[in-house]
Amino acid sequence: MQFSKNRILRALALPTAILAFASAAHADYSGDPGLPASFQATGFDDVQAKVVAGPDGGHYVSCLTGAGYDVAVMRVDRNGRPMWKSVWVIAEDRALSSTVDYGLASDALGNAYVAYEGRTAAGVPSSEVTAISPAGTILWNAVVDQSATASIGPAHVTVASDGFVWAAHLQDATTRVQRLDPATGAQSFAAPVVISETGQNQWLADIQPSINGAVIVSTVRQAGFTSAKLLRAHRINVDGTRPWAAAGVPVFTTSSLQFGNFPYFISDGQGGAYFTWYTTGPLQSWVQRIDQNGTPLYGTNGVAVTSTSTFERTDPSMTLGTDGRLYVFWTQHQANTFNYGIYGQCFAKGVRQWGNDGAAVEAMATVAYSRSFARAMRLGDNVACSYNDSTSAVQDFLRCASLNPSGTILSRKDIATNTGNKSRYAMADAVMNGSVVFWQGALSTGASDLWGARVNSDGTIGVPPPVYGDLDGDGLVNARDITVLLSQWGGPGSADLIADGIVGPQDLAALLTAWTG
Repeated sequence: MQFSKNRILRALALPTAILAFASAAHADYSGDPGLPASFQATGFDDVQAKVVAGPDGGHYVSCLTGAGYDVAVMRVDRNGRPMWKSVWVIAEDRALSSTVDYGLASDALGNAYVAYEGRTAAGVPSSEVTAISPAGTILWNAVVDQSATASIGPAHVTVASDGFVWAAHLQDATTRVQRLDPATGAQSFAAPVVISETGQNQWLADIQPSINGAVIVSTVRQAGFTSAKLLRAHRINVDGTRPWAAAGVPVFTTSSLQFGNFPYFISDGQGGAYFTWYTTGPLQSWVQRIDQNGTPLYGTNGVAVTSTSTFERTDPSMTLGTDGRLYVFWTQHQANTFNYGIYGQCFAKGVRQWGNDGAAVEAMATVAYSRSFARAMRLGDNVACSYNDSTSAVQDFLRCASLNPSGTILSRKDIATNTGNKSRYAMADAVMNGSVVFWQGALSTGASDLWGARVNSDGTIGVPPPVYGDLDGDGLVNARDITVLLSQWGGPGSADLIADGIVGPQDLAALLTAWTG
């Protein structure tokens, strides 16, 4: 196992492990769409936000920031309040002039893991993973792979069902995968598992957990710039074996991805995965499900989100509902016009549920500039779609519509209407049946900053509603709240839940009734 010396020194010297920038971090998610919460504003580009679940109902958020696109991670509570004294932990202090994709994940212990393109202490290009504790301490840094001659590119990370950390990265024409001990970063395989194919590129798209500690890796398979670009799925077991076809299971077999498109996918919760993507001939969005045995369940080419190709349907985003059905949203456009819409479709066992053309989030209409970035999220037992309404190349309004499982619009709200453009959205479920969204955006044509918002279950924005009995404000009712109650015993205070003027046995009984653990 290899470690970068500079990160070991930072981990040993904790005061230098947490660095502050000129950040405009808000204390809470804003309830005013005209004033969304700013989480990072350095004067340099603060870009490519990621967000995953964190401890106590909060989240981990990452971005690339500073003069060299440093890899930074932040922990926020359920209200959007930064939890670490200096806000950000720097996983890698870099000196790069451009960016590629990277990955963020978290585990049941509350630790965060970030995978990225880095440099070793000797300056050799590398693919690395850094583990960060809930307290903001760098636990370990692992150099998964390095090469002074090969091209090392985008990296992703996930946590398997057995708690082990898996990292994947692109290297030349191959995808390489390694399994890491969550406690130490020790690598399971003497060398990364290599996904390759003679005469073809097998370029990393995403990695997600399967069952029994295994993972599924998706790749974009292509022979060259002008060749068809197809999605393949590969399963890798805990011992490094690959039980599916050596070249991967085809997610679809007809048409091609757009060049530079590397679609994410999601676990189906049963060892398989759901995929969504769009093709170039025609521009149409599709879905596929592959089970734990590597069998495509929706035919060899998947199922289109609509039955017609009248319009261009691109950039799909999906989520699994609490009902187990798949919900997909996309941007719809009439070629060579300003006629745009935002639409969605629900699938049950591969069958379209919202009609042949889907449900209109925003019906086709002529707009001032465009509509784009349809992104799926969950709001309790309902779903929602956020999207950009753009009046120019430098002005986007981020809006959100919530829908019930039948495809009926329940509400439309604004998330962010402040000046500037907005892009590269990252979404995650949140406590109290809400969702959070983070994005990059500029107030003018200058550097991008990092912004965030929370959408509540009723479609409104802002901090979640208070939880009865939650005395320490973490969204849970547990032993910490009993500690608060006991500190106020016999007198007035916030723990007077029954409002009789004194904290006593009846308040304790009320707290225990509201217990969430």
